[in-house]
Amino acid sequence: MEKQFFIRKIFPDCVDSTLKDIGFFKGYINKAKNKYNFLLVKIHNLTCAQANTIKQLALSSGADAAVHKGVISSEVEKTDLIIGATYSQLQKLIDKLNLQPFGLKKLAQELDNYLNFDLKPLKIRNTEFDWAKKTYIMGILNVTPDSFSDGGNFNNIDAALSQVNKMLEYNVDIIDIGGESTRPCSKEVYPDEELRRVIPVIREIRKLNADIPISIDTRHSVVAKQAVLNGADIINDISGFDWDEEMLDVTLELQVPVVIMHSLSSPETMQINPEYNQNVVDCICTYLYEKTQKLINSGIKRENIIIDPGVGFGKTLEHNIEIIKRIQEFASLGFPLLIGISRKSVISNIIDLPVTDREDANIALNSYAAAYGANIIRVHDVEKHYKAFAVLDRIIKK
Repeated sequence: MEKQFFIRKIFPDCVDSTLKDIGFFKGYINKAKNKYNFLLVKIHNLTCAQANTIKQLALSSGADAAVHKGVISSEVEKTDLIIGATYSQLQKLIDKLNLQPFGLKKLAQELDNYLNFDLKPLKIRNTEFDWAKKTYIMGILNVTPDSFSDGGNFNNIDAALSQVNKMLEYNVDIIDIGGESTRPCSKEVYPDEELRRVIPVIREIRKLNADIPISIDTRHSVVAKQAVLNGADIINDISGFDWDEEMLDVTLELQVPVVIMHSLSSPETMQINPEYNQNVVDCICTYLYEKTQKLINSGIKRENIIIDPGVGFGKTLEHNIEIIKRIQEFASLGFPLLIGISRKSVISNIIDLPVTDREDANIALNSYAAAYGANIIRVHDVEKHYKAFAVLDRIIKK
């Protein structure tokens, strides 16, 4: 009996191997696959003249573009634009934009950079972070009495070092040390007390292990500076440099990698009816884009910037779900992407679980995030995530 035909969907990353499987000419696969790999690209803040020109050129390239309904009659001053195209069609559009007025030649260069961009590896201490090869695990070490998950568990040297040894046993990539709880409604811990908590621990970890990268989770510039001088390697600022105006100067002086996170406001008030004036993903992307450009223009090396959309920091459950679902859009900004979901209320608001019983759900969300672009996963339980990601990376990484 003759076999019936059937239809299935091919994942874009598998286009080249699928072309090979059907017997396509091998020498042409690399060039041809761009015709079958589809992209959706959003461009922000265009004038009507720019948007109309791009739309017409997109159509003439075989692609499509969507703009605000008032663009054609110039009823709006600015619009965002969405292009739907294959890689080949987008390249044709770039070639055409290079010949246009209205500042579109610069846009063509930006689109070309977007198509051909690869994250550069980052050397931290003796570790090269090659973002294409694995998902990196950042282990949380809270040396605080009041963190929401493990407050008081590691706020003495012996307990902290015992936890560090457990992390090292399972090949943790970064140890993130925090001396101030930033859970919702928490109050500021002043720098003197924060320094008293974190500096002795950093010094002891350095005696124990000279190579493991350490990040300091702080929004205070004096704490960041002293932590780095005593052995830390990364500044992880949950305020995105908005809390302490001297943080930028300290980072410029030290020239260390930084994590820029989005938070709606301070921990004390961030969960009081959090609202956004547009889609939460658009708001956070805009914030992170503007912040990263400011840092680069100030002298921070691009490869030293890591971004974090800030799950749980001034977001409702629906905001957090939208962020995780669309995590790939943050990755497309062109910086290594960190995500911190570990044991947060986004999990308990979906399934009622106590804080210490959320690891299975954590792994599910973190695996999704990694599969769609997250480069660093910030977690409490290093052991379980190490085992999960040893398997997952075999599938999602090159």
